[in-house]
Amino acid sequence: MADYWTQGSFAFRCTQSERALLSEAFAAAQQLTSETDAGEPSEALLAAFPPTESGAHWSGFRAVFPDPDFPHFGASFIPRDAPEDPAQVEVAIFGDLDFQPEAIASVIQRCCSAALAAAPIGFEWADSCSRPRVDAFGGGWCAIRADRIEFGSTGEALSRALDGGIA
Repeated sequence: MADYWTQGSFAFRCTQSERALLSEAFAAAQQLTSETDAGEPSEALLAAFPPTESGAHWSGFRAVFPDPDFPHFGASFIPRDAPEDPAQVEVAIFGDLDFQPEAIASVIQRCCSAALAAAPIGFEWADSCSRPRVDAFGGGWCAIRADRIEFGSTGEALSRALDGGIA
């Protein structure tokens, strides 16, 4: 038997209002996963994640997760003020067991339009295993832009390099 992990850690800058929206999204995911009453989403969160089912306010938010019945990011969210610019905040997102790249990328794209208008946001992750299994190690990258999210894997990059496609 072997244990498998997906791990990631990155930081980026966003506005204070984007930080508030991300904070609400991460708190809501934790409450919904633990089946704690998450209350009603704010108007800003509803605008970012419009309901996909009539009368189910959280349905649009749940839809960004691989399993909508278990909406979790597999990561922690820590905001820190940027002392040189009070309008900005640096947020760190990190997880060491079940980091969810797709859900994290989706929430950033929907919550951070001003930050993404200034520059894309990217991160990498690692896939690891407790045993030396063939093809059990790797990872990937994600580039988030206002109009799209791109993903790639280290396995794809290695294949291109072995085929002479990376100079």
